[in-house]
Amino acid sequence: MRNQRPLALLSLMAVLAVAAAACGSQTTSGGRADRLARPPDHLVVVMEENHSFEQIIGSPAAPFLNRLAAHGTLLTQYYAITHPSLPNYVALLSGRTPIENNCHACAFAGPTLVDQLEARHISWAAYFQGLPRPCSTVAGSGAYTEAVDPFMHAVDIRHHPSRCDRVLPFRRFHPDLAAGRLPTVVFVMPDLHHEMHSGPVQVADAWLQRLVEQLQASPVWRSDTRLVVTFDESTRHDVRICCAGLGRGGRIPTIIAGPRIPQGRDPTPYTHYSLLRSIEAAFGLPFLGHAGDPATTTIPALADPSPNAA
Repeated sequence: MRNQRPLALLSLMAVLAVAAAACGSQTTSGGRADRLARPPDHLVVVMEENHSFEQIIGSPAAPFLNRLAAHGTLLTQYYAITHPSLPNYVALLSGRTPIENNCHACAFAGPTLVDQLEARHISWAAYFQGLPRPCSTVAGSGAYTEAVDPFMHAVDIRHHPSRCDRVLPFRRFHPDLAAGRLPTVVFVMPDLHHEMHSGPVQVADAWLQRLVEQLQASPVWRSDTRLVVTFDESTRHDVRICCAGLGRGGRIPTIIAGPRIPQGRDPTPYTHYSLLRSIEAAFGLPFLGHAGDPATTTIPALADPSPNAA
């Protein structure tokens, strides 16, 4: 019996070690999730359009974007997935590109980030400038186009009333922010005149500045709000391809900002799948599609910008 006690103690210690390791990581159907960090209070993604890294970073036409980059984390090797626009939006939402062109009234099935958020009871909304009304299925209205709206192409959102009602006109954003009811995960898509597709860079830059300044003036900013500004694709068909062939849409500017976001540059190669993965990692969600690929890297500044912060 005396000889068996040390063995029993060692066995118990081994079991406890395995249990502790299991608590420190999470294995999912989409791959192994990164170490769970404290989730952000709010995560806001703003999508611009059709400009390369070189067209924006260092450009006098985009003074606010460059100031934002200087005070946050600038991702210097971030690549879009493909061309044209809509497949990039769909990739960010689903981890796949089941839609390959800017089609109207087309739809795709399968899980999306919305499924994951709702399964964990995490609030979300998408605000589209120019969208006539919540859940509108119009192909276009003024400077709004469905080509920047992946939510209305997803079957499980488009035909699900309670989800579809979270696809909102942008005019709802400011009242929601002022009333303290901004959801946890937010997507903002300006219209074609204000996201550099059909209007001047200076106009889009000024529009973004007004948006960010309103966020910064709100109490939500002073907690832990993480802001991402990225682009759908580059206008340049770069010969460089990122991340085991996943990033074929050209190098684009991407900036992470917020009160807890470190200042500097991150030269790690990323794609829109990395952005999806990082949102999932920030909230401890499984990785969808290519977000779980070995070539897809988590963005530390977004997923866990300051793990030692109080």
